[in-house]
Amino acid sequence: MKERIVGERIICIGRRISKPKLIHYTHRHRAIQVTVEGFPAIAEVVKAWRMKK
Repeated sequence: MKERIVGERIICIGRRISKPKLIHYTHRHRAIQVTVEGFPAIAEVVKAWRMKK
């Protein structure tokens, strides 16, 4: 089961991380994808995402 959190800044805590992968995001932007594993693996939103006017 996948669950998603959204934020401008996210911190993850785990025992193991995967090698960072460069992925294509929207249009010309690029992003980095990392898998965090642990027992348990924890992700927290440090800075909430907001729409800019």
